[in-house]
Amino acid sequence: MVRLPLQCLFWGFFLTAVHSEPATACGEKQYPVNSLCCDLCPPGQKLVNDCTEVSKTECQSCGKGEFLSTWNREKYCHEHRYCNPNLGLRIQSEGTLNTDTICVCVEGQHCTSHTCESCTPHSLCLPGFGVKQIDICWSHFSRGHGLKFLI
Repeated sequence: MVRLPLQCLFWGFFLTAVHSEPATACGEKQYPVNSLCCDLCPPGQKLVNDCTEVSKTECQSCGKGEFLSTWNREKYCHEHRYCNPNLGLRIQSEGTLNTDTICVCVEGQHCTSHTCESCTPHSLCLPGFGVKQIDICWSHFSRGHGLKFLI
């Protein structure tokens, strides 16, 4: 009784090892589809159709105001970032088909986060203090040479 299940187990392992499906190894700028290796679309282009046995990958340029920055198989391009002047932003560099727009703050303001989605005015330091870091004022006086109060 135990012998039959052991034989099945042995043959199952043997057949799996001998007749395993070969993995499709594609190049760096390719991707697998139905045991074929299709070419990725270059930066600035999106995927229209995967390759077939008789045709290559079909790609199309991103439209105005769109981009893709890497080799890809994306069906849609990303929209360029909008530098909203109402949030204190201005364009540092316009986006292209393969780069996004870069926004910076207008003069006298700084980003509120590392992604710089909005800006806030710089804080003013009181007399005798200078900027150590954005929005942090630091005394100009060195240690031991602070203000002396008159009595």
